[in-house]
Amino acid sequence: MAALMPVHIYIRELEKLLAEEIDRLKENIALGHLESHAEYKYHAGKIAGLMAAQECLVEADKAYRDKVL
Repeated sequence: MAALMPVHIYIRELEKLLAEEIDRLKENIALGHLESHAEYKYHAGKIAGLMAAQECLVEADKAYRDKVL
């Protein structure tokens, strides 16, 4: 297995941060910490956006690996 390059370390850390934020937002929804339907929609939209960012990150990592490795 090849050693992790700085870009891979960055990607892994970013993946962790995205996952942590998604979990935090999901927890707020699940525990009923939101005061309005508008707040719920806002949090749900943020979750969707962060999940889309995760997908883009995976695709970018794959493309990088295909070109460099």
